[in-house]
Amino acid sequence: MTGHNLMLVVGARPQFIKSAPVIEELLRRHKRINLSIVHSGQHYDPDMSTIFFHELRMPKPSFNLHAGSGSHAAQTAAIMKGLERSISTTKPDLVVVPGDTNTTLAAALTAAKLQIPVAHIEAGLRSGDFTMPEEINRVLTDHCSILNFAPTRTAVRNLRAEGLSGSIRFTGDTMVDALKAVTPEVKARERSILAQFGAQAFAYVLVTLHRPSNVDDLHRLKEIQHALRKVAMRLKVIFLVHPRTRSRLAKLGRPATSMKESLILTQPQGYIETLALLKNARCLLTDSGGMQKEAFLLHVPCVTLRNTTEWPETLVGNANRLITNPKNIPSLVFRVALNENLRDRIGKLKNPFGDGHASARIAKLIEDTTVMH
Repeated sequence: MTGHNLMLVVGARPQFIKSAPVIEELLRRHKRINLSIVHSGQHYDPDMSTIFFHELRMPKPSFNLHAGSGSHAAQTAAIMKGLERSISTTKPDLVVVPGDTNTTLAAALTAAKLQIPVAHIEAGLRSGDFTMPEEINRVLTDHCSILNFAPTRTAVRNLRAEGLSGSIRFTGDTMVDALKAVTPEVKARERSILAQFGAQAFAYVLVTLHRPSNVDDLHRLKEIQHALRKVAMRLKVIFLVHPRTRSRLAKLGRPATSMKESLILTQPQGYIETLALLKNARCLLTDSGGMQKEAFLLHVPCVTLRNTTEWPETLVGNANRLITNPKNIPSLVFRVALNENLRDRIGKLKNPFGDGHASARIAKLIEDTTVMH
């Protein structure tokens, strides 16, 4: 029997992590699937792209669209144009899109317009905040998809509420699978990674901030900087500076890297390094969706600089707390970080993200669907 063509489209750091275990599962156990991987080039900084293909042992993409940066419309349009050519070349039976980036939406729209079935990994997430581009991307992608792989029961309910019951497949979250796969390497390297930053386990706050709502407003970014300096008076701060944040700091005339003893600003790290730093942090301050979830899975208290989250499961038991005013960062970070019992309490919470076998379920459903079509 001839094989069935599957196209998986990725373009940004979180998508590489979500896709890696699915790719491995497909290549190892589903030989009837001919897999082609398309990299949109949405993230083109080596710290945000190339290193992840290496660390997650992902095969080299069949196509790189080199879409680069630009406005949401320009970036989405560039990806759609490039992808239309790739689809014409490979003629996939199914296009799989993970996550909620512009790449996700561009791939879903392009495939749907070409009458190619779409499957969405991490479907059904909702924050209710339509000022976030990701929320628009999620909703539209789910409505383009014949298969919506829901990571949580909450996601299933969200999809049902929008009349998408026929497309729902409850699989669990592939990021649990990814985390499980690299845990031995994280354990083996965490001591040397901490030494690299002159950090002691559970004696620092890890920071990642990249959302336009936090870093594009230079007055707000100044307030965040001031708040981090206050935190650094009592606790070491390690700030992994996203390329977007780096460019905004440059506009303020501030350095994007600094190895001061109490406040370290450094470039983004690879997946293993980031997990090692997160696992040993006293607390995480972030605006990333994926890192809220990883903190929960690693039992690390989290403070999220946003007014909503697409992962409400993380809010249970104060494992994650939302904050909107940068001036309140120091007091809340200290309250969370210096709470001696919080980490243990998070460790006792039920894990709503699955059993680490989401990728096997998704790969089987993908094969069944491509065979059927």
